[in-house]
Amino acid sequence: MLGKAALPLGLLDAPGLRGVNEVVFRLAMPALLFDSVAEADAMHVLDVAAAYFAACLILYALAMLLASRLLGAGVSHAAVFALNATYGNTVMLGIPLVGALFGVAGLGYLMAIIAFHSALLLPLASLLIEAGSQGRPSLPRLVRATLAGMLRNPVILSILLAFAWRGAGLGVPGPLHALLGMLGAPAAPLALFCLGASLPGLPGPATLAEALMAATLKLAVLPALVFVIAGWLGGLHGVALSVALLTAGMPTGANAFLIARRSAGLGDGAASTVLISTLLSVGTLGTLMWWLR
Repeated sequence: MLGKAALPLGLLDAPGLRGVNEVVFRLAMPALLFDSVAEADAMHVLDVAAAYFAACLILYALAMLLASRLLGAGVSHAAVFALNATYGNTVMLGIPLVGALFGVAGLGYLMAIIAFHSALLLPLASLLIEAGSQGRPSLPRLVRATLAGMLRNPVILSILLAFAWRGAGLGVPGPLHALLGMLGAPAAPLALFCLGASLPGLPGPATLAEALMAATLKLAVLPALVFVIAGWLGGLHGVALSVALLTAGMPTGANAFLIARRSAGLGDGAASTVLISTLLSVGTLGTLMWWLR
């Protein structure tokens, strides 16, 4: 709420807000993530990531089918709708909430999901959008662009570096741990502030139905699928299962909108889904967090 009010009330101007966002994205959040992963206890992180993305891929296919049948969407539109229904705000909202509820142990599991989140869902959607618009997607070019984007992303780089650090058996020296702790301390509150400031305005009636449908799939159906696949079929329990469920319940992430707006006419539905799912998640995430506690 403070972030949403910052610009209208003159607490920050647009350049100042961009500066805060840069500090969070390039310094505070990478410090928090590296320290969380490097210092965490041994975890079966790949089991959590595999179960989570199995549910995501199942829902992605289902969402594309629903968009085609109910909305009359073509391949590109259906791919964006499916991305809206599966791609969550795992960084700006997921990290503060998981960290508050489960501490370092929970963040370790979340990092495994984040590491694969953009690397799998965004290229899949981009490939399908290109297939729908051009008919001849260039897979090598898409792979090169995806890898280049990952290598320029401080959040992804900090996670990959931390996993490599753990794999090498290196401990985090006390002074470095203290430094990372100080740098990472403001990451969670500032991330929530920037999230509020970046939310779009209210959608028009033409896109409201689509946004509500995608938000329902994201906030209700995806957590249910994760519970079945990770809990019943995968045998996960405790903090691992709780983190997977809470992450699945996150609202649609802003990157879905950034991907959608590259194609004419697809950005409005994605922006509306980000807003609607974020507003509805106040109730759904609150209920889920209370239940998981």
